[in-house]
Amino acid sequence: MNKALQRLDVLVGTWDMHASIGDRPMGESRATFGWHQSHGYLTMHVDPPTDIAPEWQQNSPLPIDAAIGYDEHSGSFTMLYSDARAVCRVYQMAFEGDRWTMQGQAADGFHQRFVAIVDATRGRIEARWEHAEDGESWRSDFDVTYVKQDTTSVSSVSGRV
Repeated sequence: MNKALQRLDVLVGTWDMHASIGDRPMGESRATFGWHQSHGYLTMHVDPPTDIAPEWQQNSPLPIDAAIGYDEHSGSFTMLYSDARAVCRVYQMAFEGDRWTMQGQAADGFHQRFVAIVDATRGRIEARWEHAEDGESWRSDFDVTYVKQDTTSVSSVSGRV
């Protein structure tokens, strides 16, 4: 396996996801990360929500599928993303130490950014999604907390992505 991809091993497994805006819970789901059988990229699948705030039901992106790969030439990660709304996006991604970030431009005047701290020892990821019209003046959309369900890793997720 590529050494850069090995950094993503900390994500492998099943995670409970909790989304919130401030102190208000907005939704719950489960995310599963696993290596494709080639070990050339990591897959992510987020299940339909088990609980969701009424104002999020209309535009919920769940379920979500994604593939995370690494380009040796540029030395960068990329996430290919698709969701239940038929939205397809590409995010540039970095994973350095305990910091996981993604950024992309979904449309003119609509930039998105994901910023997370991964605490592997506690099995916890504290993250937030942000948006900006100009790609510089970021405002928070919502927070996401991931809590790992178990400490055993999932070696591969087949049939997804």
